[in-house]
This record gives sequence, structure tokens and C-alpha cells, in this order.
Amino acid sequence: MKLFQREQGSVVSTPAEDTVFERSYDVIVVGLGTAGAIAAITAARSGLRVLGLERLTGMGGAGTIGAVLGYYYGSKGGLYEEIDEEVRRLEAAGSGYTKSAGLNGELKKYVLERYALDAGARVYYESAVIGVYMDGASVTGVRWIGPDGLKSAGCRILIDASGDAEVCVMAGAASRTGRLLDGKAQPYSNPIVSVQDNKVRAFYTDSGYVDQAQEADLSQAIIRSACLPTHLPERLEESCKFLKLAPQLGIREGRFMDGEEQVTFADVLEDRLTDQPVFYAYSNIDNHGKDIAFESDLQQDWAVAASMWGITMSVPIPLGALIPKGFDNVLIAGRALAIDHDLAACVRMKRDMQKCGEAAALAAKVAIEDGLPLREIAYDKLMPLLLQTGCLNPANHVRFKESMSTQDEHIASLRWLTDKKDICEGLSSLKPGLAIWSARRLGSPVIGSELKQWMAQEDNEHLRKNSAFALALLGDVSAIPVLRGMMRERDTFVPKTSRKYNQVRGYAAIYLLGKLGDAEIVPELLHILKSKEEFVNLSTDVEFINHDEEYFFQYFSFSLMALLRTSELHPELRSTVIAAVEPIVEDPAFTANVTLKPTKDLNFDMADTVRRIVREQISRWQTESVPN
Repeated sequence: MKLFQREQGSVVSTPAEDTVFERSYDVIVVGLGTAGAIAAITAARSGLRVLGLERLTGMGGAGTIGAVLGYYYGSKGGLYEEIDEEVRRLEAAGSGYTKSAGLNGELKKYVLERYALDAGARVYYESAVIGVYMDGASVTGVRWIGPDGLKSAGCRILIDASGDAEVCVMAGAASRTGRLLDGKAQPYSNPIVSVQDNKVRAFYTDSGYVDQAQEADLSQAIIRSACLPTHLPERLEESCKFLKLAPQLGIREGRFMDGEEQVTFADVLEDRLTDQPVFYAYSNIDNHGKDIAFESDLQQDWAVAASMWGITMSVPIPLGALIPKGFDNVLIAGRALAIDHDLAACVRMKRDMQKCGEAAALAAKVAIEDGLPLREIAYDKLMPLLLQTGCLNPANHVRFKESMSTQDEHIASLRWLTDKKDICEGLSSLKPGLAIWSARRLGSPVIGSELKQWMAQEDNEHLRKNSAFALALLGDVSAIPVLRGMMRERDTFVPKTSRKYNQVRGYAAIYLLGKLGDAEIVPELLHILKSKEEFVNLSTDVEFINHDEEYFFQYFSFSLMALLRTSELHPELRSTVIAAVEPIVEDPAFTANVTLKPTKDLNFDMADTVRRIVREQISRWQTESVPN
């Protein structure tokens, strides 16, 4: 047996053959937040001996301590519904707690704790795990520091619900972070809690970006976000009494584990879905970033070329996505499960993360009862337990919806178009996204010739231009002349496919020209980078673009990435692109301001992000040009 601990930023191991645990549990849950609280309660209710370790002073995570009091999508059903109903009952009965907008976070802390203790779980607060004991591919126990000093305990199953898979990484599990281009995650928030109209209410703004694995960066993010004008105003009004800042940042994204099964955005869009789900996640790809030009091609195909940001989707999550690859008795509960950055914007909602905790606990029960590694347990034995509680409900698998509200149960599931007449009508409309994506799914052999015919229809602007978009997504260079026209006219059309975050056709065309590697437009793209004063905000999507500089940032960022993509395909262009781009972004006066949700009053400068991307690309090109 070995003890793995993190010291000075690195994991070190020491022999621990003589370690004897004074206490051992069936399940240790590390982190009692959104997923971990439900995992601990479920495991204890299942008759298992459970220890829950939490670094803060209460259970529930984002929905309690983190002051995210409402729900945004997510699938219904499971233990959390019972808990939420008890919270509502107590509030309505006059429990002594101040009434709350949304679900009462303080009451939910109390209910979670009561449920855990009544079920027999042992809970330690202010306890941070600092080490994990390993025997081969199995965790045998953990070490933590708490109010009483250093402690350790053994376990048969470990559920890592720490949010960023801290224990899994300490144990040597492989993980990844952020998007492919620069490793950046989504923006974080810092909720502020106040009393308005005799109710506790929470408000947040996206506050920038943070790498929570770096202590200095995390500390600065906490301080910096607390000092924003939205949080520290010149004057506090009687109508809005400040209570507190949430003691837990609203971090939307961190590590993703490499699991026994990996679920990706491409899997969902291409129908490569498990037939053995433990729960269904449900949301749109709710990426809060404004720098979508730096996201993956697939996310841009979906959200830029087709403006499908608002389309919701159900995602079946298999047990293998909760098991870190190569481990026998470890489960991940929460947003660190085995997905990718693109899909993480969907598979992170509170309802679904609570389900994730419940599913992990029930899997632990089956593994302990049968004496099997987690990856070998019988789905036929686990599934009835999930169905019984409602954690797994086949009715949640709605596939895709054209959702205009989080209350969308009455909306029928969306069906991809296969009739060419329907696709033609869709491409001719103000909501072309479904038709564009349906054409992409059908492929060039099926619909390519029709798209080319429609692209030639000069008397039908939307049909012509949207057909070019569809052809470009299929990699057909015949779309280039029409796309160039949209770029040159700075086409201001904004489709109505999604309820918001629809993208301007002019810069969406630039994305597709870069995807196709159009070398002819390089001079025009370089001109755009230098022409901020030419751009006046004409977008009708006020939540995504709020002022001229933000409008220009979209043209700038898509032009920049089109230049880099085109230079990848045409190496002879690289020196020209470097010579033009480098002085622009390295100028100390260079700025790239955007607003972050939901405020329109605070700017965030993306200049450093742009500089890092350009520097890394130039460095890679220079390395490639050096002869071996």
C-alpha cells in the first residue's frame, strides 16, 4: 500500500504498508456539494457505512453555499426531488427561515444534513483531503486535515465529489482541462446575496476566468470579483440589503477525467449513445464565453454556422463515465465526470449533478454487495434501483428540443429533416439552423447537388446564403464565392433559430471561409484586424453583443482564427500573417473588450487571451520550420 499526497504542487508517494485504519467505511464521499450530498445520503439510506468529508461548513454546494438558488434545465426525478419538496414544505410552514426566491439555500443545507445524519452517515466539515491510500488499482482509504488535525480512514469505495476530481488526480488518474486551443474553461461567477421585498435573493455576474487549480489565481479571482461595481457599489439601497457574498465561487468547469467510457459532444450529435444509462443530463450547450471563435470546430459548426446554441438535448450518461480509467473502486460524482469541454457546457446542471451523485451511490451499493470492481457490475442489477427512485427515467430522453424556456415539458422533441422540400423551406426561412444541420447530417452524396442548385437562386437571399453555409459544413469549396460576398458586405442578418445567442451572418461566413482554407481572402481578413472604427454594432442579440467594441471583437476573433486556420493549410502564408498580426496583438494599447453575462455594464478585456493564442501558434510554426 502507498500513500499519495500533493506537496508543493506535485504528487508524491510514500510506502504505507504498516498503516492500520482505526475506522473503515463502506463508502467515503469526498465533497458534500451538489453531487456529493446526494451520494452520501443515498449510500447511507442503502444501508452502507458512509463517511462524508466537506471542506466548507455545510452540504449542498452550488445550490446552498454557492447561492445558485434556481434551476436551469436538467432532468427531473430522483432523490433531490424529495429533498427539494421538503425544503418547500418547511418554508411554507413557517420554519423560521427568511423566505427565499428560488429554492431556500439555507433550508436546503439543513434538510440535506438532517437526511444524511438520520440515514446514519458520519459528516465531517472543515475537512480537506490531503492524501489517498492505494493498493494497486484500488483506493484503500484517505487522509485529511480537519479541526482535530490529521485523520485517516479506510474505505471499500471512494466517491470523489470534490468538483475537480482532486482525489482521483492525487491517485494518478488521467484528466484534461478546458478547450483544445488554449485550455481555457468557461467564465466563473461570484453570486451576491441580498434581501429584496422581504425575500432572500441571489444575483451574479460572470466575473472573468480562473484556473482554480492554481492557488494564486483562485485567490485573486475571489478578491477581484468581490470588488466589481456590481458587488461593491458606491451606495447600498434600502430596497436591496446586502447579506453576503457566496463563500463558494460559481465555477462552471474544471477537470474532466479520462473514464472507462468517455462521452463527447460529437457522440451526442452523431447518435453514438449508450444503451445503458445511469441518468440523462439535459440542457443546451450553455457556454457563457463570448470568445466562441476560439472554441472547437464542432462547437462553432453548431453554435455559429447553424446558430443552434439554444437547442436543448438529452445526454445518456453511462456508468463508465463515472469511473476513472484503470481504477477498480473509485467513482466520480459531479462535473468532473468523463466528458469533453464542449459537452461540459450541457452536462453540468444542478439537477443532473444531483442525479450523478445518486447514481454513483447506487453503483457503489451493487459493487459492494457483489464484491466486484465497479466496471464489472451488472447493469441489469443497477438499473432497477435507478428506475425505482426516478434517477433514471426513460421519459427524460427527449433527444433534441427547440426550447424557448426552461419550462419546456410541453414542447415536442425536434426531429431532423430528411425531406428535401422541408430542408429547402427551412433554408429559406428566418430560422435556418435546423435545416442547415439536417443537411450536414444527410451529407453531400444525398443533398449536395440540391444545395448547389439552391445556392444559385439569386432571387432568394436566405436560401442562397444558408445553402452556402450547409455546403461549407460539408467541406464543399463551391460555397466560397457566396461566403466571400457575405463577408465583404458585412452581412448583418441575425437568424432566429435560438432564443438568444444567434450569430451574425457576416462573421459566421468568415468562420466558414477559414474552415475551408480560403487563401484569397487573407488580405481582406488582415484589413479587418486593423479596422475597428469601421464596425458599428448592428446585432439584434443584445445579450451576446452590447456595444461596438464587442461587435468588432467577434469580427476580429473570427478573422484571426480564419487566418491561422488558412495558414495551417497554406504554410507559404505564415510569414505574411505573422508579420501583420504580431504587431497588432503585441501593441500595449491593444484591447479586446467584451461584456460577460448578464451585465451590460462591465467589460472584460480578452487581449491577453488573444496574445497567448497568437504566441503559441507562432511558436509552433517556428518549431515546425526548424530542420531536424
